[in-house]
Amino acid sequence: MKRLHILFQHGEDRQPFGCSMIRLVLPLARDHASWHVTQGTDLPPSGADVVVVERLWKPDTDIQRAEALVRQLNASGTRIIYTLDDDLLALDMPPKRANAVRLFAREADGILVSTPTLLERMRALNDNVLLLPNHIDDALFGPPREPKAPSDIVTMGYMGTYTHLPDLLGILAPLRRSLRRHDGKLRLEMVGVSDNPQVLELFKGLPVTLRRADGHVRYDRFVPWMKRELDWDFALAPLADTNFNISKSDLKYLDYGALTIPAIFSDVRPYRDTVVHGVTGLVARSDEEWETHIDTMTGGTTLRHELASAARDQVYAERSLAIHSTDWFNAIEQIIGHS
Repeated sequence: MKRLHILFQHGEDRQPFGCSMIRLVLPLARDHASWHVTQGTDLPPSGADVVVVERLWKPDTDIQRAEALVRQLNASGTRIIYTLDDDLLALDMPPKRANAVRLFAREADGILVSTPTLLERMRALNDNVLLLPNHIDDALFGPPREPKAPSDIVTMGYMGTYTHLPDLLGILAPLRRSLRRHDGKLRLEMVGVSDNPQVLELFKGLPVTLRRADGHVRYDRFVPWMKRELDWDFALAPLADTNFNISKSDLKYLDYGALTIPAIFSDVRPYRDTVVHGVTGLVARSDEEWETHIDTMTGGTTLRHELASAARDQVYAERSLAIHSTDWFNAIEQIIGHS
């Protein structure tokens, strides 16, 4: 049995990031006859045949640390696979960290990425790049749910880490106008980015509440928390059209679909190949369309149910690990067989 070890991206708490859970820990936790899988923040004492290095691995990784890891793996004959779900080189990173990304990408036997745009960009650093889209863990999300029953007050939700604050600010004006226009009938609930108390000041006097997932931040705890706590009629998925964001995946669509929550999405590349306007979601191209779609969702119980059901069915039928449980192992074997 071949030994596969995951070096996942982590912070000072040594816990895997949400992207690490989605793209590595959960998919590779499924049993496979040919592989014994381990994971951690450092290499195992017993070694491994293949090591998957994710993103920047450690919070303090620089070019020197990256070089040391690559030397150690090469000396032991260990195959290296690098994986990214964001174009880190499109960020304004210190050169020592950006060069660590470049080194991992160049020295790896192959790279696994989440989107076609990211694949094209990484091919400048490595010829052996494979596309492996994100999928939901159906075992974690559980059986598909029915859409939310209508209520007197409609709740729209926004969820995103602090790095997505610019995306939220991009639709601030239509959000404010919609909340004022539907006074008493529409409210906004925010999770994640709302941990910054200054965000609430942007909506002063409007029906906006903040939710904290204290103790449930790790993804395998956050999903059950979302299922239990988020009682949203529809969700918002704004995403600014930036050089960094065009390489992102449609993960918000997967999450909301798996939760049976209909959503409004920005008209940007990550969602264009997934969201069918009026069928599996609504797509907004301007402030005016954001307002129009919020109005439509607020008054359209039937439409909300139809969108939520269609997105849920598509995600569970086409984008779940129940269907794609062997994709990761197949991709790893393809890389080490090709290189």
